[in-house]
Parts: sequence; structure tokens; C-alpha cells
Amino acid sequence: MTGPNTTRRAAGGLGLTGLYLAGMVLIYVAERILFESTSVRLGLVGLGLLGIAAAIGGRVLRAKNLGPMAVPVERRLLTCYLVGLLALALYAAQADFVLERLRPLFTEAKSAERYGVILGALWPVLWICSAMPLVFIEISYAPMDPTRTVELKNIQRSTRSALILAMTICTAFALNYVVAEYNKKVDLSYFKTTHPSESTRKMLKNLSAPFRAVLFFPSSNEVREQARAYFEGLKAESSHFKLELTDHALDPGLAKELSVSDNGIVVLARGKQTHQINLGTTINQAKGKLKKLDSEFQTAFLKLATQQKVAYLTVGHEELTRDPRDDVQGSSIRDLRMVLEKLNYDLKDLGIGQGLASEIPKDATMVIIAGPRKEFLPAEVSALKNYLRGGGRVLFFLDPEGGWNGASLLNPFGLKFQPVRLSNDRYHARLTYTPADRHFVFSTAFSAHPSVSTLSRNAPRMASVFLGAGYLEEQPPTETNKTQVQFTVHSMPFTWDDLDNNHEYDAKTEKRKVYELAAAVTMKPVVPAPKKGAPEEHEMRLVVVADADVISDKVFRNPGNGYLLVDAMKWLGGEERFIGETTSEEDVRITHTRKEDQAWFYLTIFGMPALVLGCGIYYTRRRRKQ
Repeated sequence: MTGPNTTRRAAGGLGLTGLYLAGMVLIYVAERILFESTSVRLGLVGLGLLGIAAAIGGRVLRAKNLGPMAVPVERRLLTCYLVGLLALALYAAQADFVLERLRPLFTEAKSAERYGVILGALWPVLWICSAMPLVFIEISYAPMDPTRTVELKNIQRSTRSALILAMTICTAFALNYVVAEYNKKVDLSYFKTTHPSESTRKMLKNLSAPFRAVLFFPSSNEVREQARAYFEGLKAESSHFKLELTDHALDPGLAKELSVSDNGIVVLARGKQTHQINLGTTINQAKGKLKKLDSEFQTAFLKLATQQKVAYLTVGHEELTRDPRDDVQGSSIRDLRMVLEKLNYDLKDLGIGQGLASEIPKDATMVIIAGPRKEFLPAEVSALKNYLRGGGRVLFFLDPEGGWNGASLLNPFGLKFQPVRLSNDRYHARLTYTPADRHFVFSTAFSAHPSVSTLSRNAPRMASVFLGAGYLEEQPPTETNKTQVQFTVHSMPFTWDDLDNNHEYDAKTEKRKVYELAAAVTMKPVVPAPKKGAPEEHEMRLVVVADADVISDKVFRNPGNGYLLVDAMKWLGGEERFIGETTSEEDVRITHTRKEDQAWFYLTIFGMPALVLGCGIYYTRRRRKQ
């Protein structure tokens, strides 16, 4: 029951806490608001300290007079007073006049600063952790009669709640300080601009001539800030890279020089060569290009900063082309051609008419053989072998269902292709949900060879999918100069050679083991380099993949398949220093089989409405019963 005596006792406790907090306020006003007037400052601080001392003394007397029931609570309140006083002492210890007197005691100048920073961060934490419990305890303690009974559990709950709130506030302040100090921006929104990738940074590091990026945008534009963040990340990679921000209206001379007609355009320039990336000035216009800005920049950079190379694609043997093979959707290699253009390759056909039966063209950086079904003529094989012996580069894709196993070209260099389709009942891509899927094996087992460097670093997150692969074996080379064969992609465990193509493992005739799916072969040239000016010791490089469908449009957009080609191309082209992952925030397209589309259709049209209706009926009937 609450009576007059209880009210007086409660008022006495609240009065002491009020006096304590008033003393704190006076010190705050003196130190933070009226600090320029020394006399006023000292006077207010003295009054504040006097009030705090009076509150502490009053609290001690109160604990003695109220009896044993109130002692634990009074001690807790007194502890809050003392911790607050300790916070004031720490504040005084890090004050400028104290720090100046202590500075000679420190061996290093930075030590004094660290001392001040530590105390400057510690005293507010102590003060908040004392003041919050003090207020909470007083609120819980006020209705109680300390001479009769004290509900300690309520006091403890109030103390814990106050400490949790105080620590949360301190954590928020600390996080705010750290974020402000390091100035890091974390974007958790759906839309993200890509950032410079590892391969882009490598390109910039190898830059040997001035390269400019000029951004034409209005001064306050959201697309400008997004693009600026990307190019700012490149400035540290090379002193030759310069970033310029300008407005088309404010710098018409530069706009005319770079042939820019409006804002919203990024110009990349090397010497007199320029390349424009049109982003637009609104985020809706630029969203798609900002998500793949890294890829756009790499394409432009390679065109401006490197010499265009030539890749020859053999024709005349029913190889994969831009047109679907046998009218099967996805069996073309249009995506591969687009990637070659981005890598700054000029792709040309190479058949008998272009000299395949006599000599590989002098300007060839490499030759690509994409899944031939017909055997090469002996003269064509001879031209390719001579090209390799002279330090040539060949990228060779074979298929088990092809009509040529490439023995006449591969065997001299220590490789043999086995045209037997591999199967795996555990590690395979599910495309048709039938046993035939067991032929669509995938692999996350890569070596450390540069031609699969990106895949190796990202395994097992990234896998290469093979749509009916054979396998490779090493054998003694017949060339006089010794070749070095390194298998770069291995099959997953439990793979077997499906000799009868029935998708089932037959233990009597078939064998489960790890098979080799790709190989990289090197050799010192045995004949002078065919290219004019090429070094004599130009290394022969040959990459062989035991499946041609791995580069078909059906699976090429799978990152594991794309990097299998891109890294091999860079290694063959002597650009292994550029190997690395390209960043992209572009949405990945979700594809469904026809059966999956049917399932989604029926689920959305009938399934979900039926579920909602059923739940409604159940809820209504249950409510009526109640």
C-alpha cells in the first residue's frame, strides 16, 4: 500500500538522483557550452561536483537509515553514482591541459594521441552505462516502500534492460565512428553497379601508355556517381590511367575533340583512338549497362590498348558454326564468336581455299578446330603439325560422335583421344530428367594450370558442363622434341566409360574412375618460327578438350564453360597475365524445361488459389465450432 511515508521516502531517493543528474548537467554546460569563460566554467563545474558529492553522501546515509531490505538497491544506485564519477575522472584525464602535462612522459608522440583517443572513447561508454541503469532503477524503485519490502527481481530486470539499451547505444556510436572513419559504402539494394574485376586490374597494371576515361555528366547526377565509383577504383592500378569528370555544356571544346554530342557518355581514349560507352543520364537508362560495365570496359580497353589478333576457325569438315548443326537448337557457336570479338580477335574461316592444305596464314595467332565430323586431309594435318612445330597455338575440340578422333594430329604430341561417351549417375546436369542425362557430366576438378586458372580458383562454386564427352590419355610422343602434357580438367569420381551407350554401369566391361577431359600441351619449337619477327624460342601451345558441345550455345553461357574457353584463349594468345574473373551484376536468366513450365502454370493457376481457398474454409469451419 502506498502511504505518505512511502511517498516521502520515494521522493527522497528521486531527489538525490535529480541532484546527481543536475550536477552532471552543470558540468556539461560548463565544458561544452560556456567553456570560453573560465570563471563561469570553473564555477559551474564546482557547483556540479558539489551536487554530485551531496547526492553520494545522501545516498550513503539513506542506505543506513532504510534498513536491510533497501541496502542492495541503495548500493546499486550508489555504484551507478560512482561509475558516473569515474567517467568524469576519465574525461578530466584526457583533457587538453592534462594531456599536455603528460606528453613528455610518453616515448613516442603517437602514444600520447592514442592515450587521449582511448580515454575519449571510454568515458562516454562508462557514463551511459551508469546513467541508464540509474534512471531505470529509480523508476522501478519509486513505488516500493523500502522499509517493508523491495522486489529485487524487478530491480534486476530493470538493471539488465538498462544495460542492454546502454550497450546498444554505445555499439551504434562505435559503428558510426568506424564507418565514418573508413568511409566505406555498402550497397544492399537490389540494383548494384559492377566493380573492377581482378582481370581488369591486371590489365591496368600492365598499362604502359597514357589512357583516359572522360565522363560527360551534369555535376549532380546519380549515374555519374555510379560510373565514377567504378573508375575511381582503377586509378590506383596505374599512373598512366587518368579520370576526368566534365559537363558537356561547360566544356564544349573537349566534347568536340572527343566527338561527344551530349551528357551521359563515357569516353575511353588512348592517343587519338577513342571508344564511347553511352550510359544515359537517368538510372533507368543506365541500369543495364552499369551492371556489366566491367565487361564493357575490358572490351574497349583491349581494342584500344592491344593489337587486334587473328583466330582462324577451320571449315570444311562439318565443324560447329554460327548455324545450328542438324537443325538442333543450341548447337551453334554464336556466343563463342561474340566472346572472341570482346577479346579483340578477328575470327576468320580457314579451309583449303585459305591455305589449310599448304600453310597456316602468317597472321594467325591461333587456330580453332571446333568438333569436326570429317577427317582432315593428310596435307591439312601436315600444315597444322608444321604450324605447331614452329610455335603455333591450336585450340582443339573433339566429340565422341565425330567422325575423326584427331589421332594423326594429337599422337605426335603425346595425346590420344578415346571417342567413348562418359557417364556419371551422381555428377551430371539434369536437362531431360531421364537416364540420358548421365551423359551430361560436369566437373569441378581443375588443375592449377593457367588455362583453367579462374575455374581452379572458383571451384567448386563454378562447374564446366560437358554434353557427351570422350576422354584423353597420354602416350609417348613421336616428336623428337619432348612435349609436356598436363591434364587440366578431370572428371568427377564414379565416372564410367559407357561403351554400350545404355546409360547404365556394367561392372564387367566398363570401369569407374577419374577420366581426363582436357589437356594443355607445350613444346619448344623444332623448326624456326614461321612468323616474321617471332622469337625462335616461341613455345608451342596446344589445348585439347574432349567435347565440342562444351562451347555450343546450349551451355556456353554457363560461367564454367565460358571461362574454360576465355582462359584457354588468353593462355594460347600469351595473355595469361590478364586471366581472371570478370565481375557482373547482370541478372542470370532462369530457364525451365517444358515440363517445369507446365508445372509452374498449373501451380499458379490452380494450385495456389486452391490452397488459399482450402485454408479459408478450414479457418471458417474451425471458428464456427468454437
